[in-house]
Amino acid sequence: MTVKNNIILWDNESTRLCLLSIPSEQQYKYIDGHPCITFGISYENKNFKGYDTFTLFDQCYINILNEIKNTYDSLTGAFRIHDMGADTDGYIEFAVQKGIALIKGQLGASFSAHSLKFEFQADQTLIGRLIQAIEQW
Repeated sequence: MTVKNNIILWDNESTRLCLLSIPSEQQYKYIDGHPCITFGISYENKNFKGYDTFTLFDQCYINILNEIKNTYDSLTGAFRIHDMGADTDGYIEFAVQKGIALIKGQLGASFSAHSLKFEFQADQTLIGRLIQAIEQW
């Protein structure tokens, strides 16, 4: 499975973070009957652009969705999304305090020739859009 539609999580004209649907041939397949969700994350600013694919298996998906909702509801807390596959060590971290979100991440594997590390601030609306996008699964 993948997210139903591409969604812009954040765009302030200098920084853009998007969640992207993945074609079925690129989605991670079910393992031993355990469902999973696969989606792309892209980040770009005026100088750089990066992309990575993330897969969350059933229990991890449920746990991370609960962490995201708790953070959004309380406007404080932190959570991390990282790919469960072996082909990358990409991640994206969200730390929220008083409605301000600090987002840090790495798209692409650190052991590859190209990867992108980034960091920026946004407001809590980004977290709400993330919930809407991945909860549709």
